[in-house]
Order: sequence, then structure tokens, then C-alpha cells
Amino acid sequence: MKKLNRVLLIDDDEITNYMNQRVLNKAEIAQQIDVVLNGEEALNYLTGEAHANASLPLDLILVDIKMSVMDGFDFLAQYQELPDHHKAKKVFTLSSSASFYDLEKLKEFPDVVGFLSKPLTQADAMHLVNEHFS
Repeated sequence: MKKLNRVLLIDDDEITNYMNQRVLNKAEIAQQIDVVLNGEEALNYLTGEAHANASLPLDLILVDIKMSVMDGFDFLAQYQELPDHHKAKKVFTLSSSASFYDLEKLKEFPDVVGFLSKPLTQADAMHLVNEHFS
């Protein structure tokens, strides 16, 4: 299985971020995992020096839909406007919200490749990498 270079987790729940990091580390699918707590922090991360000077390209973003400060939909709307060199190769939403409205709204964002339900499992992570990065 191919190992991803860098993954960005965007979720306002620190416990969820910790658990997602553990799942990704256990699955051994990424060389580096970065974490931010909301969409605003994610945009700052993507347009900041740390991302621009990173030695590893950003392969994957996993973003929660329901967050405080800036939710996933607002993040995705602004993400669409970023130049390609600020973007990841793939974006997936990772959320406990699987409402019809949310799933329909995600169709407005062409950068979003898919939707994963929380909690993230090792099987989901490995399937995502095998399906979209092989």
C-alpha cells in the first residue's frame, strides 16, 4: 500500500482528532499528520509559511462539517477559491452528520471527493488510500 506524504485533519473536537491520528498512525498510511481545530485555522495553515515550506506535499484533507468558529461548509467555500498550490490532492469530509441536506450540499464543492462517517476506522482509512491514491 502506498504511504501518503501528509494529511491534514480539521475538526474542533480534540478527542476526535486524537483518535483519528491514532487510527491513521496505526494504519501506517501517512508520513506526517497535521491537525487544526476549525476551518479558519485550516485556511491559515494552507496559506501560511509552514505549508508553503513543507518538505512533504499535502495529499489528503479530512474535514468535519459541523465545527465552531468556521464550519466545514464555510471552509470548503473558501478552499475552492485558493490557488492549486495551496490545496491537497484530495479532500474528504469526515462527519457524524449524514443528513440528506448535508450530503446534497457537498455536491456544490468539486474539490470534495467523498464522505466518510465518524468514527474513522482503520479499514476506512486503508480503503480510502487504496481507492484514491494507488
